[in-house]
Amino acid sequence: MNIVDRLDSPITAGPAKESSKHETAAVCRDRAAADLVTAAAIINANQRIRMETSAANWTARALFLERIEDGAARKTLLASPRTLPE
Repeated sequence: MNIVDRLDSPITAGPAKESSKHETAAVCRDRAAADLVTAAAIINANQRIRMETSAANWTARALFLERIEDGAARKTLLASPRTLPE
């Protein structure tokens, strides 16, 4: 393939993001746990610190999302029609 052929070929986008995997508190906690496992296996101090920081950030995000999820569940519960026992 010469340069002209490469210029005429369409540019393809990168891989599509998985739309079925939503970022939830549980997903963030899983990522934090994976980063901690990776950090434990790294010998280089700088890389280990970066992975530990990443794990802390994922944990903080999980707490944030958990508060949002709990609030949404509470609003849904309050908005749902209540039935009285007969």
